[in-house]
Amino acid sequence: MKKTTFLAKSILFAAVLLGTSNMQAQVELKVLTEMGTRFNDVNDSGFGVTVGAYYNFATGALSPLEPEAIMVQSINNDENVAGFMIYDEPEFILQAGYRMDGVWKPIGFTPEQNPFDYDENTTYGISPNSKYITGQSSVGLEYGGFLFDTETEELLLTFDPEGEASASYAVNDNGIMVGWVDRPNGGGTLRVPAYRTLDGEYHFIPEGQLPVYQINTINDITSNDVMVGDFDLQPFIYDRASNTFTTYDIPVGADAAAFTSISENGVVVGFADVDFQVRDAIIYHPSLGNQPLYLKDVLEDNGVTVNTVDGLLGTAIAISPNGKFIAGWVNGAPPFAEGWMVYLDDLILGTNTVSENTISFYPNPIADVMHINSKEIIDSVEVYTISGQRVSNITFNNNHTQLNLSSLASGVYLVKVSSNGSIENLKVVKQ
Repeated sequence: MKKTTFLAKSILFAAVLLGTSNMQAQVELKVLTEMGTRFNDVNDSGFGVTVGAYYNFATGALSPLEPEAIMVQSINNDENVAGFMIYDEPEFILQAGYRMDGVWKPIGFTPEQNPFDYDENTTYGISPNSKYITGQSSVGLEYGGFLFDTETEELLLTFDPEGEASASYAVNDNGIMVGWVDRPNGGGTLRVPAYRTLDGEYHFIPEGQLPVYQINTINDITSNDVMVGDFDLQPFIYDRASNTFTTYDIPVGADAAAFTSISENGVVVGFADVDFQVRDAIIYHPSLGNQPLYLKDVLEDNGVTVNTVDGLLGTAIAISPNGKFIAGWVNGAPPFAEGWMVYLDDLILGTNTVSENTISFYPNPIADVMHINSKEIIDSVEVYTISGQRVSNITFNNNHTQLNLSSLASGVYLVKVSSNGSIENLKVVKQ
């Protein structure tokens, strides 16, 4: 299996930094010292959730959950959260629950479930618009997903039509649930990355190809139906609009890797298995190169020292929708591991908002034509999808140009403008 060396990645990353040297990005890492503070999610404000507390990056303070809540799993920009509440305290039976506008509400069970006979609903994700909550459910020995509509308060259990086990880890505003479905091979477990649409259909990715290794999944999905996960030990990005499935190299020194979370503007994080039960966080964006990098190397290139016990960041589990905050936990038993959070500021996506930039453009979002103006002669313009695929490459010799994007599907794109030896990366939204 091909692996890109870190030296090559470092050279490419340095070139990007040199090309955007006018960008004054602030980068910060905070590692919690309290045991059992591993993060599950983070929003655009740097407000995160550990298993049993809330966290404010700005103040560095942890605050306890409300008395009616027992654990939290997911948070959105409205600070609505999904987690767990007590169903029966003497038996310590939990139920899925959520906090909406500051008030916790139970999700409960369906009539066919018996919580006193170990049937359960395990919460994993809440949609950005707070309409949907998803997770894994069970009835007896059957395991599937669940979709809860917070507006209608309808709880729907979703089981594979072929009767195999499945799970759902995230859901977007369109009600698309992502996770895995089992397709046993010779009687053993074979988890296949799968998503379920509101019409009840299950879709496997990549189409027509089953994995070789046992554990594969889709971990996250954006509002534009871009999904990330792992397939046969490699991280992937799948764009449903263009039906494009892209796998990425396993970082050098690792045996396997997975993408766990993607921002709405295309920054992806995850982890690489660098030793037995030892991970190191990874990050990917086309502006950083065409393959994932170790997050610790990106931080250290920006003057931030990773001061964990083993010098690694372990697992990156979530990135905020705006791509500025990353949350995860250090290596160790997850129930006891300490959490960490990174603030990237404008390191990756902020070059088009800095006043000293030589490039300006309009409009954004773009319907058809993008106008680009530069103080220097524009040498070339390249357009990339968030999965790193180049969809346009045009050579220019002018200070002003018009770029026709009418043929592109709706979504987030990176426009790379080269002028007078410098590079600026513009994040644009195509309507």
